[in-house]
Amino acid sequence: MKFKIIILLLIVSVGLSQELDSSFSEGIDKSLSYGFLSEKIVSSVFEYTVLYNLNMKSEAYTSFSSIIFGGGVGVGYKYYFNNKTQSSAFVSTCAHYSILGDGYEQMYGISVAPGYSIELKSKTYVKRGVFGGSLIEKEYKKTSMKVGLSFTYMGDHSYGVLPFISLENRF
Repeated sequence: MKFKIIILLLIVSVGLSQELDSSFSEGIDKSLSYGFLSEKIVSSVFEYTVLYNLNMKSEAYTSFSSIIFGGGVGVGYKYYFNNKTQSSAFVSTCAHYSILGDGYEQMYGISVAPGYSIELKSKTYVKRGVFGGSLIEKEYKKTSMKVGLSFTYMGDHSYGVLPFISLENRF
């Protein structure tokens, strides 16, 4: 029953906006996030995400997280109330699974996280064009700080509300 509700929310959210006019509106982006918890996977300090841009206000994602002793994976959907290239309020839904400690502590559940993405000045990073080639300096597509609350329902029928604050670099 719970998964049916989440799937229904995802389907309805995909149809909410249809603006298509930027590199943020199509294709695949990647992002690195670090901070205190996350809107995607609750137990996260460092996170790598592959984003599939659906349109200018929404994206589907697969996320891989790391915490000091453990890690997790999550799949979800995020909807921005304004254009995602600007500062905007958002709502993120995610189904996630994490292993903590020595592998015996497992967490899985569903999170709904309303928050706000604050656009910061874009930074640059250095990469190689080809293996062993010269270094190329590129600018991130977007650098932002994300703050909000994550409402989580866990597989053991517990639930909670956790704050998050993280810095995200999208490339």
